[in-house]
Amino acid sequence: MLAEARAAVAAGRAPDERALRARLGGNAEALARLERVLAVHRARGRVEQPVPGTGGATEPRPVPGTGTRLLRTRPTVNANMEVRRQGAAALEWDAVAAVAGWEVRISERPDVRADYELRDTLTLPAGTTRIELPLGELPLRVHILGRTRDGRLLRRAVISGLTREGWADRWQRRASAS
Repeated sequence: MLAEARAAVAAGRAPDERALRARLGGNAEALARLERVLAVHRARGRVEQPVPGTGGATEPRPVPGTGTRLLRTRPTVNANMEVRRQGAAALEWDAVAAVAGWEVRISERPDVRADYELRDTLTLPAGTTRIELPLGELPLRVHILGRTRDGRLLRRAVISGLTREGWADRWQRRASAS
């Protein structure tokens, strides 16, 4: 009888609960097994119910978390200088007298498992200490390098994980070795 109930559930048919319970009588162990088979049938029925808002069409229910990114990169600053957010998508830092020019590298990460890929390199004069960023869905990494006239690196900042969505989040600051 239990095999008959399992076969009906596997085939997508509703087993006749009343008839099966009557045939099993008062056998507690067999009734407990039947209840597990019926639980599988009820669970399948819930999964196959129409998704609300689809006009009654039967579609698979969305899996929680698949519409959102499971791993969200937190903006991180590693620098020996102060870098600030300005406005909707700009970075700003203080001018340094010994810096002859700034090099800004903007990289983008196409996938959370991939490395950042260089997108743009800018050379800015010493007096320019602000840059607008092309924020989007993909995380950006921005290198800001301040060099002296002889090319030595004097100031540097690496800001990683910048996205439009995470722009207003609190930035994690890490100490710099230099």
